[in-house]
Amino acid sequence: MKKFYSIGVLCTLALFAAAPLVSAQAPNTASSPPADTAITPLSVMGVVTSFTPETRQVIVKTNAGSEVVVTLNDATEFMRIPPGEKTKDKFIKITATDFAVGDMVFARGRMSEDRKNLPAREFYIMSKGDIALKRDREREDWRARGLSGTVSALKAEKKEITVDARTAEGVKPIVLSASDTTSFRRYAPDSVRFGDAKPSSYSEIKVGDQLRARGSRSADGTNFTPDEIVSGAFQTIGGAITEIKAESREMKINDVQSHQVVTIVVSNDSTMRRLTPELLNALTPPKQGTQSPSTKGTGDLQEMFDQLPAVSLSDLKIGDEILVSSTKSADPNRVTAIAIVTGVGPLLQNAKSGRGPAIALGAMSLGGP
Repeated sequence: MKKFYSIGVLCTLALFAAAPLVSAQAPNTASSPPADTAITPLSVMGVVTSFTPETRQVIVKTNAGSEVVVTLNDATEFMRIPPGEKTKDKFIKITATDFAVGDMVFARGRMSEDRKNLPAREFYIMSKGDIALKRDREREDWRARGLSGTVSALKAEKKEITVDARTAEGVKPIVLSASDTTSFRRYAPDSVRFGDAKPSSYSEIKVGDQLRARGSRSADGTNFTPDEIVSGAFQTIGGAITEIKAESREMKINDVQSHQVVTIVVSNDSTMRRLTPELLNALTPPKQGTQSPSTKGTGDLQEMFDQLPAVSLSDLKIGDEILVSSTKSADPNRVTAIAIVTGVGPLLQNAKSGRGPAIALGAMSLGGP
């Protein structure tokens, strides 16, 4: 039984370590909040925010913002999980004081009915330094062995996915051949954070999805064997701002494509940029009989996007024209922004004339690990 627990503890902490330590998003007060999945009748997972040695009580804050008082005692088992270790015999025994504020913790015991208190029988931690090291290693591996792009075709019988992938030479089709060992995850609604992605399957992937994969390329670069795939359905809408509510961090636009009023929620995770004339020229389709500006491919556009001047909600005003990237949600008239770009008037004019916006913000802001 302890071996089973150790595997569960490791998987839980590994997934949690990929997410931000504490969620900074404002709570949704429009409806009752969902149950915090980091709290169960027998456990809590989160970050140590305080420790009182006199009472042996630890405040653990979950990624959703809930707080649980974990009480330690003489029978509590303390273990530290080193980066990359997967079996309990590799875990390191520690004492009741060998942890610090900011460390990740998974505590087991019997949760109180109000989900506020837990006397701990087991107390597993990953230190701040170990978590940072693990994240750095994963990011480097994704950079070295990853690809991203848009799903253009699917062959379910072979579990093949054709992706129009961004490369240094431009956009190229690459065939991904998934196997029984390929791990699938899918971005959660209104979130582009890798840590929020949920377990998924090949059947959930659709043509038009944005996709990231980590694995091995063939020698000619046309095929890819994925170890891990993360996908999501994103959309880009645009229009002129008609209302701004600074206190609730919301604004409204008239979407040029649907001709509907859409409420845009700006979270602390939303990226906001101002388009420069150089990138605007690169993205604007040329008029008939003229040549488009020279670019080196989508990889350069991604780099240019990352370097655009940052703006805040207070910098925007009614009448400004913006493009907004978001995941597709159940309510098309209310979305949480992943990326917002202002200064896009000519692109919106192209959309109105049927030429379409020449930028897919969902692709350019797709979150990695």
